Amino acid sequence: TFLSASIGAGRLHDVARDWQHLPLSAHTAGMEVALQAHLFAGFARAINALATIHRVGVLEGSVPDVTMTSSSDDVPCDATPHDWRLDLHSDDAWRTEGQEACAQIYGKGYDKLRKRMSDMHPVLDSMMIENGYGRVMSRPGLSLRLRELCVLAILAGQDVAPQLNSHIRGAMRVGATHEEVEAVLQQTGLAWGEEAHLQAMATFETLQSARYGL
Repeated sequence: TFLSASIGAGRLHDVARDWQHLPLSAHTAGMEVALQAHLFAGFARAINALATIHRVGVLEGSVPDVTMTSSSDDVPCDATPHDWRLDLHSDDAWRTEGQEACAQIYGKGYDKLRKRMSDMHPVLDSMMIENGYGRVMSRPGLSLRLRELCVLAILAGQDVAPQLNSHIRGAMRVGATHEEVEAVLQQTGLAWGEEAHLQAMATFETLQSARYGL
C-alpha cells in the first residue's frame, strides 16, 4: 500500500524507493498495483510510475509457485503467480468478471451504482465494469482484498470522500479487517500530507460511527 500511495501522489522518488525495497518475489504483485493505479490516479501518474519502476528494474515473467505461499515473508499470501505482461481473457470474460468483482465490492449497493453510472453516461458504466473491474481489477497476481487496500491508499489523498467511503466498505466486504483499513488510512500523511490524513480519518470515523452495514 505504500507503493500505491506513492504512485497516486506522484512521488516518483518514493516510488523508486518503495520498489527497491520490494523483493523479487513480490514484483508481480507490485506490477498489478502500478497497473491498477491508472483507474484511481489517472494515466499520467501510472505511466510515470511504471517508467520509474522499469528504470529501477523489474522481474520479467511469472514468479515460481514456491515463493507464493503463506509461509513466505516476501510476498502477500493471497498473491498468485502469473506473467504480469499477459492480458488474459476476452471482452465477454472481462464483462462477466467485472460484474462479479464490482458486486462483491458494492454488495447491496451494486444495482444502485450501475444505474447511477449508466444515468451519468452509459459508456462510463461499461468502462467501469469491463475495463476497471474486469480487465484490471480481476487480473490474477493480487487478491481483490489487497487491490482494495491499495485503492484506499490512493483515494485517501484526493479529497474524494464518497468514493473513499464506498471503497472502505468494499475492502471490508472482500475480506479486509477494520485494523487493516485503519492502518492504510493512517499512513496517508506520509504520501499526501497531514491535511489529507485528517480528511481520510474523518471519513473513516464517520463511517464507523454511523455503523453502516457491510
